[in-house]
Amino acid sequence: MDKKILVVDDEIGVRDLLYDAFTREGYRVTTIGAAGQAVEAVSKEKPDLVLLDFNMPQMNGIEVLKRIRTSGANIKVIMLTGIDDSDLEKEARLNGASGFLRKSLGVKVIVKAVNDIFNVKRPYGNNKIMVVDDDVSVSSLIKDFFAKKGYEVITAGNGRDALDKLNKEHPIVVLLDVRLPGMDGLLILKRIREIDSKVGVIMVTGIKDDEIFEEAKKLGAYEYIVKPFDLDYLETCVLVRICLVSAQLQ
Repeated sequence: MDKKILVVDDEIGVRDLLYDAFTREGYRVTTIGAAGQAVEAVSKEKPDLVLLDFNMPQMNGIEVLKRIRTSGANIKVIMLTGIDDSDLEKEARLNGASGFLRKSLGVKVIVKAVNDIFNVKRPYGNNKIMVVDDDVSVSSLIKDFFAKKGYEVITAGNGRDALDKLNKEHPIVVLLDVRLPGMDGLLILKRIREIDSKVGVIMVTGIKDDEIFEEAKKLGAYEYIVKPFDLDYLETCVLVRICLVSAQLQ
């Protein structure tokens, strides 16, 4: 494998575990323990992905992430943290994090997430996605993109259709618009949660509104992505969510 990973974490034990785990998978791994060295390492090593700790002395992971993005480096960055904090996760997403994983999930889950991002292997039996959007051009764009990646994709144009297909098709991830005819996206999200507490719901919408974002998170949305969006970023969010669902089911 020719993929390079940069691990940025001040805990030597974490660097040790991640280095061994990803080296065994065939990745080329570079580790650094100081946040201040991260941007220089990104420029020098040109990794395909960065695993970035949040809680580091002198400079936290969000600040490092901002500097990586300011440098112009267009690479995937997965934030690792020891705490469950929705505000932190929101800030990381807004600053361009490709994923957000808690260390407590374990090294195997982190490795699975990275493997899926690089399409190394898909260890999950269910890779079915449902796209809920009344704009046919948007749903077709997303469906075609994910179908080419090997996913099974179903579509729904309104809430009643979506809930009916949720019961019949059992997708692992739902990509849900906020503004829909009939039931709005937040009401659909609420009803999805009443039917299936495990399915990952990612809001994909043209509405940038902090109140709607907060309400969606309270109702159990995994992510809130504003259109226009990058399809590769959307896939990364889907992959990380699939990995988290798989970990919960084990």
